[in-house]
Amino acid sequence: MSDLRLHHAPRTAAVNDEPSDLLIPALAQLRACATSLDVLILMDTLPDGIMPGLAWAASRKRHIPAFAIKALVTACGAAHLELGLGRVRARELTSTYSSRGATH
Repeated sequence: MSDLRLHHAPRTAAVNDEPSDLLIPALAQLRACATSLDVLILMDTLPDGIMPGLAWAASRKRHIPAFAIKALVTACGAAHLELGLGRVRARELTSTYSSRGATH
């Protein structure tokens, strides 16, 4: 019998990538939101699994308002962001958008 050693290494990266057929229309709808309430209504119509990826993609676009990204990050929560994006990206989002106030 050979010496087979298995090592457990927990995943710290994103579990899966978001399909672009859901992400691109969601970004367009997010851009059209005028208030934080509109963002929450949009989030209610989308699948929960796409929210961390949507928050990450929106944070990389200049045309998405900051209040919309803050509403996404706040509603997702740190645990859901970390599960969907990995520890580094989740911390980057929460540190960037936690101090900005939603003015709309």
